[in-house]
Amino acid sequence: MPDDLFLFDSHCEQKSIGKPVTLSTSIFTAALLLAMVLPNNGIGFKSFELDNGYQEQTLIDFSNTSAAAWQIVNDSVMGGISRSTLQLHEDGYALFSGTVSLENNGGFASVRARAQAPADLSDFQGLTVNVLGDGKTYSLRLRTVKNGWLTPYSYEARFMTTEGEWETHRLAYSDFRAVYRGRAVRGNPELNSDAVLEIGFMIQDGQEGEFGLSVRKIGAFKPTG
Repeated sequence: MPDDLFLFDSHCEQKSIGKPVTLSTSIFTAALLLAMVLPNNGIGFKSFELDNGYQEQTLIDFSNTSAAAWQIVNDSVMGGISRSTLQLHEDGYALFSGTVSLENNGGFASVRARAQAPADLSDFQGLTVNVLGDGKTYSLRLRTVKNGWLTPYSYEARFMTTEGEWETHRLAYSDFRAVYRGRAVRGNPELNSDAVLEIGFMIQDGQEGEFGLSVRKIGAFKPTG
């Protein structure tokens, strides 16, 4: 898969081909995470919504989002033929949809957005996604910066959807697992939520055929009090 900062070898080592990433230092600079995603820097960071004992903060509202910042990455990077798109709808949500094919050793489709600087989300306990699914399982995926460099692996947390129903899934940081090319990373390095640079969705695990995931919002949550 293409990356701006690193080339990866078969042992998952990282080799710099650019400048190290500058870390953000405050929760308020977390708006930088998705500043390129929102046309008017329309990220909350002003008020919290209270729900079932949690404070929820909107990070991405797809009613005010630019699709141009989102990149499709399918199994074609490995010779597969799966396809997908991200389309914004006037009703205020984004539809990530397409077809997963297992031919040519393929089997995944994904969409992601990368920020211009990492965001400190460590004040929260995890992330939320408000989605309308098709009964299939999806992953919310993150990439972070460690020691000034983008990690060669991703962190993912999976959630099951209910066909035809809008649902909000709370994914604690402890639910995220480090993965590299579909395999668990040795030692299971812990997610460092103080330097999140990339966020996206993926469908995988041999779920062949058409799929569709509508997303209204991505947020962050923490307990009240």
